[in-house]
Formats: sequence, structure tokens, C-alpha cells
Amino acid sequence: MASDDAVSVTPKYLIGRVTKLTGLSIDVVRVWERRYGAVRPARSDGGTRLYSDADIRRLRRLRQAVDGGHSISQAARLSESELDELIADAQPSIEAPDPYRAVRERFIEAVRILDVVSADQELARAAALFTARELVKRIIAPILDEVRERGAQREFGIAHERFASGLVRSMLGSLFRVYPHTENADTMLFATPAGERDEFGILLAAFLATSHGWRAVYLGTEIPTAEIALAVRTVNARVLVLSLAKGGIGITEELAAISRQIPFSTRIWIGGAGAAELGEFIARSNWILVRDFDDLDERLGR
Repeated sequence: MASDDAVSVTPKYLIGRVTKLTGLSIDVVRVWERRYGAVRPARSDGGTRLYSDADIRRLRRLRQAVDGGHSISQAARLSESELDELIADAQPSIEAPDPYRAVRERFIEAVRILDVVSADQELARAAALFTARELVKRIIAPILDEVRERGAQREFGIAHERFASGLVRSMLGSLFRVYPHTENADTMLFATPAGERDEFGILLAAFLATSHGWRAVYLGTEIPTAEIALAVRTVNARVLVLSLAKGGIGITEELAAISRQIPFSTRIWIGGAGAAELGEFIARSNWILVRDFDDLDERLGR
């Protein structure tokens, strides 16, 4: 690469090479480019984005700024010289061996003291640095598990749980728009049956599907059987994804009723702690038991 005194602006790098040179994921580069105007790559005659040495250098500096605690929205507005000053002024820090854990710990501490600004900034920084899959599997799901666990141990109260869930819900709502589906994308419908109130398992599953390019239609929780069936037919869903946090008496009859009322061509995937207890029933019904987010991620990518 050229020296800092004469950085080439000739467009030549494809997005895959950019990720290797900057350490940023494809998702992050595209979000920084589209939402914040961090760089403005050229396009080849065929419409492919091409990045220059100058683009690579700027993306590297932006990552340094974000790693140093600054928001990408702030850093992306700065000139090269202003970025240099921002990075130079940053306090040196010891790099954490597990960046996901560091994010989770800072967010949980902000939740503990109900510091909305710090908690929101932590989520925004994570969304800028990590892929959608990393966010779901390594950041958000573990955070929600820890908040629930602390609630069960009386370390956190209802206020803490509502505080954390509200911030996560808001962030996910904004991120859904970052991954628009194509016109010919297959549709997945996400819901929980009547009596199932846990929203985040199914919401995170819908977000993960969106990041894989599916058209995700999220209905929410406690949806009656007839309404689920109507929605499946209306959007012509290829897959219906259901989440069962608790299961319980009568759930197999509820699931069987849903199956009878939707088209035979629609596959049913079921996940959650309650689903794990219905393994034999799910297998007999020729449905898919999704064991965790890693399993879901793998299936979505096939």
C-alpha cells in the first residue's frame, strides 16, 4: 500500500479484500457506507463496488475511532486530519481477548446503574463492529440470558429487565431496515402460539433470517392458530418458524391445529426451550427442531 503521504485513490479492491485489509465484516462496511457515508467507492462498468487504498486507510481509522469508544456517526463526519487527532487523543487501552465479552460486561454494568446513554452507545458500537450473526449469537442472546439470570437471583429488578429489553428491541427495529430483502426472496413467517409470551427468541430468529436475505415477516407473540394460518397463506410463507419458551399441556394439539390449517408446502421450524421437550413429536410430524441460534444460522445459510 502507498505511504500516508501519497495514498492511492485508484479503485481496485473488491469488498472481500476490503474485509481482510480492515478487519471489518462485509455487513459493517456496507452499513458504514450506506448509512453514514464513511467511504464512497467507485463502481466498475458492471456496477461492482471498488475501493481504493484511501478508502482502506479511512476504514481502518474509523475502526480505531470506534474501538476507542467514539460513535461511527460522529467519526464518519470527520476529515482525515480530524480523525488523526481523535485517534491520537484516545487513551491507550489493553485489548480484550474476547471482544464480545467486553461488550456484554459494559452493557450489563450500564443496565445495573440504569445508564441509558452508555447502554445505548454500547449496543450501537456493537452493531457497527460485528456482523448480524455475531450480534445475535455472541452479544444480544447472551446479554438477555444474563439479565434474566440476574433477575432470578434478585440482583436485577423488573426495571432493569424492562430497561435492557427496551434498548435491545429498539436497536433490532432499526437494524431490520439495514438488510432489505430482494424481490424474489423466499418468505419466512415468525410467531409464537397462544400462551407463549417470550418475544426475543422469535425476534432474534427473524433478524437472523433477514441478515441471510430471507423476507422475514414477524408477527410477534401469542398469535391464535387461525391468525397464524391466515398469515402463512397471505404471504405464501415457505417456512413458518415458531418459538416455544415453555410448552406445556395442550401445546401439541395447538401445533397440530396449526399444521392442519397451513398449506402442505410450508415447512415448520420450531425452536426454544419448550420445543426441546417435544423432540419425538416434532420428528413424527416431519418438522424441523431448531436447537439453538447456531443451528438456525446454519440452516438459514443452506
